[in-house]
Amino acid sequence: MKNHACAVITHGHHTDIAIKVYSNRILLIITHFKKLGTLIAVNRGRLFHQHNNNIYSTKVLFGRDDDEVLAAVRYIAEQINAEKPLLISISLKDYDPDTLKAIVKAINDIKSW
Repeated sequence: MKNHACAVITHGHHTDIAIKVYSNRILLIITHFKKLGTLIAVNRGRLFHQHNNNIYSTKVLFGRDDDEVLAAVRYIAEQINAEKPLLISISLKDYDPDTLKAIVKAINDIKSW
């Protein structure tokens, strides 16, 4: 199991990011509030007869079932390109595209897969 953590400033907000890599899944915690947020399972699939065309299914396990949160999680999953299923806890003050881009950059800088 591998652990990685970092913090970035996004739109003036301190953002904590933690990654825990398990044998069958990756746990990703992203928060502005120093606590867990909405917990979402993300699985990647492929479309038949399509190359490099991934689809991401999301399922809210706990917390806020909101289109904005689900879109943010799907965007992060697409950009970090993890081979394993993801379990993402996310709790942000804003879901602005620039905030999400900064978070993705930080994750890509510290990931080990």
